[in-house]
Amino acid sequence: MKKIIYLVFLLLPATSFSEACISGMNVYDDLSCTLHDLDKSKKDLNAIYQKIYASTQYKDELEKSQKAWLNYREKQCNGYIAAEASQSQGAGPGLITNDCLVTITKQRVDYLKTLLEK
Repeated sequence: MKKIIYLVFLLLPATSFSEACISGMNVYDDLSCTLHDLDKSKKDLNAIYQKIYASTQYKDELEKSQKAWLNYREKQCNGYIAAEASQSQGAGPGLITNDCLVTITKQRVDYLKTLLEK
């Protein structure tokens, strides 16, 4: 019984965090959620990249491709999108920029997954 109670209390924070991300009570909750999504997307990206890197004979080309993509993501989200978002107030610019980073990172993960399937 103690193990069940311990497990319930252990899982409560994760449940409440995911509910906060779904409900989006305010812009700061949304910002926290985008940071969480960004962290997860980066972990997914790193994992898929490592799998491809370990299995390819074209390591130099993969590294160059990834560096070019990182540069693109940086310029797109922290350059152009951040400049556009600077007109927002409060947490708005951070939310818009982080959403851009999440979206582009997820697109890269999806693309790299197609390379593994070939």
